[in-house]
Amino acid sequence: MSDQATSNKSNKSIERVYNFVKNYIHDNAMSPSVRDICIGSGLKSTSSVHTYLKKLDAMGKIEYRPGMRRAIIIKNTDSSIDDSAEIGITKESRADVVKLACLGKITAGVPIYAHEDRSDSFYVDRSVIGSSECFLLKVSGSSMIGAHICDGDYLIVRKQNSCEEGDIVAALIGDEATVKRFGNMNGKPYLFPENDFYQPIPFDTAECRILGKVVGLHRYTIN
Repeated sequence: MSDQATSNKSNKSIERVYNFVKNYIHDNAMSPSVRDICIGSGLKSTSSVHTYLKKLDAMGKIEYRPGMRRAIIIKNTDSSIDDSAEIGITKESRADVVKLACLGKITAGVPIYAHEDRSDSFYVDRSVIGSSECFLLKVSGSSMIGAHICDGDYLIVRKQNSCEEGDIVAALIGDEATVKRFGNMNGKPYLFPENDFYQPIPFDTAECRILGKVVGLHRYTIN
């Protein structure tokens, strides 16, 4: 087989793997295992699947973490692979999903400097957000594990500048961003962690601002 033929075969296999993963995540709300991909894309070797997943990661089409089960995240980028035909979203189902941009990282711990990074976007079931304007934030830290928000999760945040007591919110304190539960203590507003190793944060100055209410999350791995 010529080098060109080998390259064409490899590209087609990569495309089959990519499209299978996108369809699987859309249908099951979780990423497939390597064995699932092997069967679903018609490949005979799991090592080939690992190779193609690494290539897709290098191309910026997915985020792949070798060694972790069901740890594949589809990324929204432009590349040589045409994902419009087999994106996993048919004309019939298109009205049921919406693409949300990930605006960057937010800490579930000590607040960190806030900055926007719109490099990622993901499809979310519209039933989760309704007609609201929403965005995604990637979690860093463990201060909200009591609310089942873990490091690496993608939070679905409904954009709003107010909240009620008990809401989990994405908030700014000056230029620093964090995710916490909003509440009151001794008659003053605070941001409360869901982890006993962290302290409540006063939220009563002019620098404090609500970015939105957390209404859901995406997680592709379960430890």
